[in-house]
Amino acid sequence: MSQVVVSLSDPISTWVNKTNEIAADVGNLTALSDSAATLVAAINAIDSDIGSRANLTFKDNATSLVAAINNLDDRFIELTDSAVIKNYFASSTTISIDSNFGNAGTHAKFSLVDSSVTEAKLAARSVTTSKLGLVAVRTENINNQAVGNAALADSSITFAKIQSAQIKSTHFASSTSLSVKNTAGSTLTTIFGPGV
Repeated sequence: MSQVVVSLSDPISTWVNKTNEIAADVGNLTALSDSAATLVAAINAIDSDIGSRANLTFKDNATSLVAAINNLDDRFIELTDSAVIKNYFASSTTISIDSNFGNAGTHAKFSLVDSSVTEAKLAARSVTTSKLGLVAVRTENINNQAVGNAALADSSITFAKIQSAQIKSTHFASSTSLSVKNTAGSTLTTIFGPGV
């Protein structure tokens, strides 16, 4: 829409129409939700509520309020969190943030570096069966003597799971031996079995 200008050569009727048009563009002062009595006072009140753009601390030097708000999407953590929280996302720590993740920086992605989650940081019983992937627990992940008798289900140890020459007479709670001798009384072999 072009700017309304009242010229000295305009007749009274045109002057009236243009003045009314300007008044319509400005609006009804009584409709202001602010208590300002003039248009200038209302604009100054808005300016005061918004604050000085020169006080913006954006590194990108936003030139408008819209640009400043848009920058919040990428720099929310940097601008709002305490120094302690910011330090958690520094490149030298075990947590990093990628603010460019997603479409046009719509959301950030947080990642943990290798070995950042230690046993000391896990609450007791925090890792449940549903959180373990298939074949996630391997023999090398089980400490010696970590699996006790109470952890074994009935009939869980079958013959196929016992390696050859693994069970010896010394493993029996009590043992019985049978010696096979020749006619001269010399022991040819001794057979061991579990006691009663």
